Amino acid sequence: MKLLYCIPALYHAGGMERVLTLKANFLASQQNYDITIVTTDQQKKPIYFPLDKKIRLIHLPIDFDAHYDAPILKKYILHNRKLKKYKKELTQLVQEYEIDVCISLCGKEIEFLYKLPVKCKKIAEMHFSMNFRKQFLVARHKGFIWEIIGTIRTNQLKKSVARLDRVVVLTKADQQQWELTHKNIIHIPNPNPLQNQSVSQLNSKRVITIGKLDAQKGYDRLIEAWSLVKAKHPDWRLDIYGVGEWKEMLQNRIIELHLQNQVILHGLTNDVVSKYLESSFYVMSSRYEGFGMVLIEAMSCGLPVVSFDCEYGPGELITNGIDGFLIEQDNIEKLAEAIGVLIDNEKLRIQMGVSAVQKSMLYSVEKIMHQWELLFEHLFH
Repeated sequence: MKLLYCIPALYHAGGMERVLTLKANFLASQQNYDITIVTTDQQKKPIYFPLDKKIRLIHLPIDFDAHYDAPILKKYILHNRKLKKYKKELTQLVQEYEIDVCISLCGKEIEFLYKLPVKCKKIAEMHFSMNFRKQFLVARHKGFIWEIIGTIRTNQLKKSVARLDRVVVLTKADQQQWELTHKNIIHIPNPNPLQNQSVSQLNSKRVITIGKLDAQKGYDRLIEAWSLVKAKHPDWRLDIYGVGEWKEMLQNRIIELHLQNQVILHGLTNDVVSKYLESSFYVMSSRYEGFGMVLIEAMSCGLPVVSFDCEYGPGELITNGIDGFLIEQDNIEKLAEAIGVLIDNEKLRIQMGVSAVQKSMLYSVEKIMHQWELLFEHLFH
């Protein structure tokens, strides 16, 4: 079976890029799959996660990012011109390589995929919730007008995927939301990309979190919570790994709260497993998520997790009080309190860590990819 994946770029160290690489490499290792990946905004940068040599990688020089800051009218004209070019080139690629299934990770092609003039099956692979476009705007801008724009953008997404063969979502909650208006929805969670055999001893005075330094990940709230944690536990440290536009703002807040010795912004790491193993538990402070793959990664390393109960993901991945704590969204005091409970109780950490490993096994690559293979087979029966 010949599969073609569409993604904006592969030079990021993000979760979507990591998951696609993992899945494509798995399928390429099977004898009955031929894999092609097409990007539009790679810009000659090296890919971040290694790909199997059998995978065909095609970088189209569309570059949608180039007009991101252009005036709105010019941006509209350039965007539509590039969309037309992309549609033509993607159509040619599908025909040239006789693609059976075209899978969009919801880049720009999602706007025209349903009307692409080819016979292949068409799938949207959602790495975010249905309301992502609205969540993105509201998290970064204040005012009723942004909520209206967000609702319009969400409706555009809903319309563009309604006529696809399948829309694959990551959580059951998101599936239920989509099924109110769509009949082509299926739920397949992300696989755990870590293949480690070791687990943390949970005896270090370090807590870890990993993600982009932006509005979505909510590290401003986590830093506020840690200022409360510091009062009772000044010898414990919060390690934040990631880069993003909020770095300077977050660093300034750390200084304002006199947390320079307790909260450290480390930037990116190429050895995420060792960082998990050096920590005693994981904290997620996101305002919204599509899935929350880092929770599964941390759990597979034996870490209990503490997370805001944001939409979507944490509520399905964490069993409250068993393998971690789910905290009411925006309740910074309760977040700090839960962090304090795990700091104070090493026995509880160990108990939760065992349960966390068991939970992570549900998301093995083999189990998740079996669901994908069944989907591909059902498309043609």
